[in-house]
Amino acid sequence: MGKQIVLIVDSDASVRQELRQLIRQRLRCAVSWECCNGLEAIKYINALQPDLVVMDVRLPGKDGFEVLETTEYAPSVIFTANSPEHAARAFEYYAVDYLVKPFSPTRLELALCRFEQLKAVALQESDLGASPKDFPSRILVENGNRLTSIPVDNITHLKADRDYTWIHAINGKCYLSTNGIGRLERKLDTRRFIRIHRSYIVNIEYIQELYRDISKLFVALPNDVEINVGRNYLPAIKELMF
Repeated sequence: MGKQIVLIVDSDASVRQELRQLIRQRLRCAVSWECCNGLEAIKYINALQPDLVVMDVRLPGKDGFEVLETTEYAPSVIFTANSPEHAARAFEYYAVDYLVKPFSPTRLELALCRFEQLKAVALQESDLGASPKDFPSRILVENGNRLTSIPVDNITHLKADRDYTWIHAINGKCYLSTNGIGRLERKLDTRRFIRIHRSYIVNIEYIQELYRDISKLFVALPNDVEINVGRNYLPAIKELMF
C-alpha cells in the first residue's frame, strides 16, 4: 500500500500539531497536510484528494459541513468539535467518527482504526464487484409544499445551484433539493451516478453519446441536454469507454 494522505483542518495551530503527531504514530505510512480554515480546506481537498480528512466542525470562512458540500472530491472524514450537538448531522455525511474535544489519544486511535477497517472493507468489496452499501430505489423530493416520491431510475442528472440542487427526471420534470450536490453525491450509487463536472452528476444509463467540440468534451442526455465534462472528471468518463 502506498502513502496515505491525511489532511488536518483546524483553526488552532496547537491542535493541528498534536493531531499530526498522533496520526503519524498510528498511520505510519501517512503524509500529513494542514490548513486552518474552510476555504483552504476546499482547495486542499480538491487538489490533494486525501484518503482522510480530520476536520473541526467550526472553521473560519466555511464550516466543516459547508466544506463537504462544496468540494469536488469526497474524502473519508473524522469530525472534531467542542460539543456533541452536531454529531447526528456529521453521520449524515457518512463521517467515519465524531470526536468531542478534548479527546484522548486512545479515542483518536479508535477513530483511525475504524477508518482503516472501513477502507479495507471498501477495497475488498470493490475487488468483489460489490457495492459498499444499499441504495434506495426511490427518493422523496420537494414539490411545492409536498414531498413527491420518484424512482431513482428516472433521474437523468443533477445540477448544482449554489447550496441547492436541481434533480432532473426523464419525463422532463425537475425538483429543487435544499441539499448541496456534494451531499447528494454521497447518497447515490456510484456505480450508476458519476460526477462529470463540479456542478453536474449524471446517470450513466441515460448517456446517449459523447462528442468533442474544439477542446471540450460533451455528454448528451435525453431532453436535449448537453453537459460539458470538467477536466478533472475526464478519468471517470474514460472508465466507461471500451
